[in-house]
Amino acid sequence: MGNLLKFILRFHEFIIFFLLESIAVTLLLHNTYYQQTQVYGVVQEVQSYCFKLARQCTDYLSLNAYNEALLSENAKLRNLLDRYGSIDTAHSARQLNAREGTLFTYMPAKVVSGTTNKQHNYLVLDIGRWDNIVSDMGVVTDNGVVGIVVNTSPHYAIVMSLLNRDFKISARIRQNGYLGTLMWDGLSYREAILSEVPQHVSIAVGDTVETSGYSAMFPEGIFIGTVASHEIKKGNFHEIRVKLEVDFKKLRYVNITRFSRYSELREVERQISTQQIWY
Repeated sequence: MGNLLKFILRFHEFIIFFLLESIAVTLLLHNTYYQQTQVYGVVQEVQSYCFKLARQCTDYLSLNAYNEALLSENAKLRNLLDRYGSIDTAHSARQLNAREGTLFTYMPAKVVSGTTNKQHNYLVLDIGRWDNIVSDMGVVTDNGVVGIVVNTSPHYAIVMSLLNRDFKISARIRQNGYLGTLMWDGLSYREAILSEVPQHVSIAVGDTVETSGYSAMFPEGIFIGTVASHEIKKGNFHEIRVKLEVDFKKLRYVNITRFSRYSELREVERQISTQQIWY
């Protein structure tokens, strides 16, 4: 109590000044409409700024949940797009299974880790065997092909990236339908090589390269990239440098493709490889 009295006595002039100023401001605001509106406007502006700042902080902290929801929604839309596209066009009728729905479905996943600076690059995804993910499933994004699942644990999947010297898939040039083999030459993380395209085929810079559908891993027509350059190699074939649409250094979210007839197809291929044909 003694300290409080000492404080009041020491700063009594400032306290009296503050009280008188407060009374004056209160009387001014209560009796003058113009000052009321001015002060109200300032208060509203400060409140709006605070609310905006708080909302931005909340949105930032919720980005991960928003991304997860968008990824799930994109997978659902991709499934629907494949289904209705299969119904609408005879060209993609193979995508539709009359009894089971679409031959290919998609499951969203998040990239946990990965590399781009090695000759054999891999990714780790946040879903695995307990999510029914198995080896040989394809991995894509809205921008194109990412890679192939090569191993799983209960909660994670290891993906052989397209940026891997061992990665090879069948691809085609959309403008003319000619097929080739797509692989990575280990030079640029934004380019791959499409080979085995005959030299008589007309190719132009900017032509679209996509999946051929000759695989149980990727549906037909998945975008890969565009022709950056081409030249004749090994006498009879083009060597086409393809600019990849997927930027692997920014890769965060992907979709895993699931082929509903995978086991049946593998069994047929096994029978063909062991079949003895008599004439």
